[in-house]
Amino acid sequence: MSKYEKYKPSGIEWIGEVPEHWKVKHLKRYLNFYNNIRIPLSSEERADLENIYDYYGASGVIDKVDRYLFDGDYILIGEDGANLLDRNSPLAFKASGKFWVNNHAHILKPINGSIDYYIYFLENIDFTVFITGSAQPKLTIEELSGVRIVVPPTDEQLTIANFLNAETQKLDRLITNKKVQATKLKELRQIEINNAVTKGLNPDVELKDSGIDWLGKIPKHWEVKRLKNVTYINQEVINEKTSPDYELKYIDIGNVSSNGEFIELQEMTFSEAPSRARRKLRHNSIILSTVRTYLRAIAFLQNPDANIIASTGFAVIDAFENLFDAKYLFYQMTSQIVVERVIAYSEGVSYPAISSTTLGDMKIILPPKNEQEIISNHLERRTNEIDKLIKNIEEQIEKLQELRKIKIYEAVTGKIKVSA
Repeated sequence: MSKYEKYKPSGIEWIGEVPEHWKVKHLKRYLNFYNNIRIPLSSEERADLENIYDYYGASGVIDKVDRYLFDGDYILIGEDGANLLDRNSPLAFKASGKFWVNNHAHILKPINGSIDYYIYFLENIDFTVFITGSAQPKLTIEELSGVRIVVPPTDEQLTIANFLNAETQKLDRLITNKKVQATKLKELRQIEINNAVTKGLNPDVELKDSGIDWLGKIPKHWEVKRLKNVTYINQEVINEKTSPDYELKYIDIGNVSSNGEFIELQEMTFSEAPSRARRKLRHNSIILSTVRTYLRAIAFLQNPDANIIASTGFAVIDAFENLFDAKYLFYQMTSQIVVERVIAYSEGVSYPAISSTTLGDMKIILPPKNEQEIISNHLERRTNEIDKLIKNIEEQIEKLQELRKIKIYEAVTGKIKVSA
């Protein structure tokens, strides 16, 4: 790509120089607000309406209704919520056709020019410096109106938008394909675990009815036991007399990934720790979230530091060493059959969870211990192989997403000259 002949300072730090003939103005000079038209509808009100037109909130469509406030192409920008900071979904996006908007999204429309260009530019902005509030982040209309934007001539806006539409569509297709590949590998990983812990590794093994509808047939020489009869479900908590300055590493139920890796360990003193940060851990402990929302939070601990503790939202399961290979038990606890049982036995509406008593009564499969070790070694090799493939694909996705951001940034700031 070529560059423009002359540039000038934009006065905007993250942009730097822009083509000399481009304008740098406050957003309100080039986009009109339509916030006065929006009307929120409660979930109770929406429940009585037919599902015809999109009902938008801060991050996109959240429902369908049988009436509309807008008809045409508009820009929506989230006004409040965590996405202002997290940016896990687009903050500036297009709404087209007939639709309704609640009071959590700003509604804008260019006075003239390309709506797509403005969306690409706005989605590039780091809005954190314009956000007010901490408990509930908010981007007010006053702050948004004063954001400075770069405005090329209308014909160049259209050229840039057409270029970016084509480029982002190509990249989005690649990203989607990569995500599909990663999803299939994750499904394969789960299938291999499920098959190994319920049928073993010998495809010719003689099977018997387990006597449990949801489990079906298992190898003839395997047994079915209640979890409480073959493991110690640890309820031990850290001593309340611990020194207030004692340093802890805390695992919360949101800090464990779906493949059993710790996303984050929170460091704090005993006096700073929340009341739920109490569960003690041992070598070969398995921690399993008892809260249904976080059921994939399952991890296996080998030689944990003495000061690592877990949330009381976890059950800590320690295998009876004479009956269970701890790693095999971990794989069984991550299997779909166990996860589905925990879901089925969870109680509560707002925060469904399984009690330690119910968990202990749950049936699990007990192969001979030497066979458990063979299965766990096999699964460790296979899951490591699959995890490496998944990691490689996820790294490719990150690079493609970064390339997408770079292309948009370079085009909407004039770092490259896009030709029609």
